[in-house]
Amino acid sequence: MMNKSTVDPNGNYADYLAGTVESNKASFTEAELKTLTEDIDAIRKIEEQIAEIENKTTSDSSKKNNTEATSPFSNLSGKDFNGNPVDESLFSKNAVTVVNFWFNGCKPCVAELSKLNELNEAIRSMGGEVVGINTETFNGNKTAIKEASAILESQGAKYRNLSIDSSSNAGKYASDIMAFPTTILVDRNGNIVGDPMLGGIDNKDNYDTLMKQIKSVIAADSNSK
Repeated sequence: MMNKSTVDPNGNYADYLAGTVESNKASFTEAELKTLTEDIDAIRKIEEQIAEIENKTTSDSSKKNNTEATSPFSNLSGKDFNGNPVDESLFSKNAVTVVNFWFNGCKPCVAELSKLNELNEAIRSMGGEVVGINTETFNGNKTAIKEASAILESQGAKYRNLSIDSSSNAGKYASDIMAFPTTILVDRNGNIVGDPMLGGIDNKDNYDTLMKQIKSVIAADSNSK
């Protein structure tokens, strides 16, 4: 009657034991009831310890998975198009960093560059920054950087663009992107906030949606201080 395999796995086994004993207490002597009650109390403590360990393990695993899933910038390495080295510390200087993934041959990507520059100017006073990551310029590809720089200049885009290492977490994240342009928001700790935006922000609805999200991240950053 007290087989643990038949018990609700979400409950405490000791509660099941106590209920079963209570329902059948007429079958036991006083000495037997005392022994059973003491044993149930001991089992209750063990069950609580098991539950605590399981909860901690689940929580730690969840935190690890969330970190891996939402923080591809933990080992960011590369240079901006001016040759200055960059790493994940660039995020700590901003309440929010708008990271835009693009490549030279992507017409929708090029079409939104001037709007991204406008966005960068708009959020700088708010503690934000726009950063571009061009997937053709991985590993310091000089030819691609030269072409990308010319495209940026032609569109009046002066915000910072990066050439990152393809072997970094950020490089792997960018390599998995299937739709361009893709824009994400990154908080001060280098964590991605919210869902990626697919499509250019030269679309007014996209721009307004992104700006709303940016203000939300900035507000959260301010409240956390």
